[in-house]
Amino acid sequence: MPEIGQCRLCLQEHSELQGSHFLSKGIYRIVRDAGAKNPDPYLITAGRSVQTSKQLKRPLFCKGCEERLSSGGERWVLGNCRRNDGTFFLASMLASRLPDVESAGNPTKIYYASDIPEIRRSDIAYFAASIFWRGSLYPWNEDGSIPVDLGPFQEGFRRYLMGEAVFPADACLWVAVREGKGADRLTHVPTRVRADGTHAYKFPMPGLAFTLLVSRNIPARYKNICFVCNPRNPLIVTSILEELLLRDAAKLLKARRMHARRACGCQTSSRGESQTTRLPPHRDSSKDWNLVAAAPN
Repeated sequence: MPEIGQCRLCLQEHSELQGSHFLSKGIYRIVRDAGAKNPDPYLITAGRSVQTSKQLKRPLFCKGCEERLSSGGERWVLGNCRRNDGTFFLASMLASRLPDVESAGNPTKIYYASDIPEIRRSDIAYFAASIFWRGSLYPWNEDGSIPVDLGPFQEGFRRYLMGEAVFPADACLWVAVREGKGADRLTHVPTRVRADGTHAYKFPMPGLAFTLLVSRNIPARYKNICFVCNPRNPLIVTSILEELLLRDAAKLLKARRMHARRACGCQTSSRGESQTTRLPPHRDSSKDWNLVAAAPN
């Protein structure tokens, strides 16, 4: 039977709560490899690596708010991000134009989305904010911790998602379009990163990457490239992120091997790798990495 309780978005009591996803259901469809014998993505943590169809969801929102989140930004972003058939409509929109900011030898370019009417800027901001906010509502991580700590700013994000307030003034959102094919579908739940004393969180998904900073004192140089704060809505296009994401995934795989050796006391090879632990593919193959959905602790 459906669970009855308070919807965490509209705050309506006695709501019939849905099975609400942390990461949008459509993301799971994109990271699946339909042509593989087992199409499910790998879930990698320091404690385990397993190919699974499991999706992170909890009874959090009423049906009306599920539709609000979908129509507010999820539908457009998932329709225009990197798809599992290789299409990437947002990247194609940008590729047909000259960058607004670039320099010789620098792999990073900036496009101003305000000049591209086909890009639904409010949908991008809404979708990203909704993912980070959802991450602050429940201990989604395998170790029982909450992925995103929005602290006193959490209510401001809820009101923004309800259409009751503007995007929080004490927040900054960076939006990046990921170039390169080495890990372009690699996805993981939001994780914390360091950024000059602010609370900062990153969230990569197929073809895109979002970074959210929250603080009462966000440096002006960070605000200048904020997709919401800057009226020109800068989109960062770069290939740098792929190497960093592959490095993060490699760290998770290494932590997984170390954890397995400690847990089973098994012998290791001369290279220090467990001889009995089955790990997901991690060669330098775009197909292999596209199967990985990393979920750091």
